[in-house]
Formats: sequence, structure tokens, C-alpha cells
Amino acid sequence: MKPYKTNPVIVERIWGGRRLCSYNKNVGDKGAGESWETVSPEGEIPVLIKLIDARETLSVQVHPDDKYAIRVENARNGKSEAWIVLECEEDSFIIYGFNRMIQKGELRELLKRGLISGVLNYVNVKKGDCIFVPAGTVHSIGSGVLAYEVQQPSDLTYRIYDWNRTDSCGKGRELHIDKALDAINYSSGLPCVFNVYDSLEDGIFNIIECEYFALSFRVINKGEYHFYEPGKFRAITAVSGNLLLQYEDFQLPMKKGDTCIIPEEYDREVRIKGLGAAEYIVTSGSN
Repeated sequence: MKPYKTNPVIVERIWGGRRLCSYNKNVGDKGAGESWETVSPEGEIPVLIKLIDARETLSVQVHPDDKYAIRVENARNGKSEAWIVLECEEDSFIIYGFNRMIQKGELRELLKRGLISGVLNYVNVKKGDCIFVPAGTVHSIGSGVLAYEVQQPSDLTYRIYDWNRTDSCGKGRELHIDKALDAINYSSGLPCVFNVYDSLEDGIFNIIECEYFALSFRVINKGEYHFYEPGKFRAITAVSGNLLLQYEDFQLPMKKGDTCIIPEEYDREVRIKGLGAAEYIVTSGSN
């Protein structure tokens, strides 16, 4: 299988917005909001990649770890994930865990009384901030944030609070209180937030490497080339400027929001060429 550009799926969300004009041609003016989910038309890839544009704050949720997902959901795996803030407003935030130690019984009572927002840990963020969110961590992305998200390939999400939102019919979204309370890691610590613009060395910042994926941020200049050896899965996502992904005698133009896949089984070198100053994210699998 050769490198290819993905065909993103636009998913309307009750909380969303829109900022990636390269995708808007597929969306009507009345859409409530979107996330752009990278999908592979040529087979499975070992991660899921999303671009999330949050006009409103997302639901407060948790993802199960591998053991819980396999035991309770008969799933292949749970879901750990990571975010890079691509754009945000001055007062933007994420939610990560709790602002104090809390036990399962107390949390259940706070949820019944609608008081959970008082124990959530709010973290201010700025453009370039990177956050790893291990499975079992209560979390949310705040309003005004456009984020790149990479995660284990799973759709297991347990919502515990949705800010009392309702749809056009007055109906709230389903909550998953019992499973969420079981899946939460109550000993989870505070987030470690890195900013790519504070840490770039020679145009590259290796952000996260865990057992599920590795993530790096790269800057490239006009006429410059970056080279990638064969034998490893990589997803290349352009976040600013314009690029060319070149292989053999072919090239794939990339602009903001585009993702190209370099399959693990592709056995030749791949080049990234800058058509001007540009930034891109490289996500690879756990191998």
C-alpha cells in the first residue's frame, strides 16, 4: 500500500463550531458544529485522529482503560489520548481530573445534586499546549479551543455531565454514570502541559511517546526537505502553511487540516517538502 491522503468525516456535535475552511465545503450553514475524524479508505490504522472545534465546552467524560474495556465491553482496547491546542481564545481551558481528592461515593452524590463543576480541575491553555490524557482521567475540552486529538482506536466514551444541554427537541444526551464511576482512576494526578513553541529544537519537538502512539511537532521552511525511512506507520497532519508529501514520482499537496498516511508496509523513503514556512504533526504507532 502506498502513501495516501485521508478522506475526513465531518461529524456534527451539539457543542461544536467550524474553523477549518478546507472542510467546510461539505457542511451546511446550519450545522451545530463539527469534529473532523480522519479515516482510512484503504484499511485500518492503529490510531484515530480528530480535529475538534469546540464552540461550547464538551461534555465531562472518561474513557476506560484496556482492562476495563476488554472485561466490560468485550472491546479490543480502551482509549488513552493526547491533545495539541492549535487555536484558542485568551481565556480557553481544558478540564483534567479533579481539584482535590475525591472518592467514588462522593462523586456519585455530587452528580445527583448537579454540583460536579465545583470539583473539576480547570487548566488554562494557549496555542501549542500539549496534554496527554491517560484512560481513566475525567476530562473535557473547553469552548473556543481547536485541538488536534490522537487516540487509541476506540469509540468508548462515558459521559458523566453535559452542562444541562438539550437538543432542538429538548432532550439531553445520554449519560453513562455507573460505567464512568467504575472506569475513573481516582488517584490520577494533575496534567503535565508542554508547549511546542517553548521547546522546539532544530524545528522538532518530540511531544509524547507512550505504549499506544508517539507524537511530534515539526517546523519546515520553504524548499526544505524532511525524510522518513520506511517500515513505520506515520500520520502527517498539516497545521499551518503548505506542504508536499513526495514518494517515488508522486506528490500529495497538503494544506491546513489535511492528513496523509504513510503505511507501515510501504518500503520506500517518503519526503516532506515545505512550500513556505509550515508546521505539521507526525503521529506514529506504538511500534
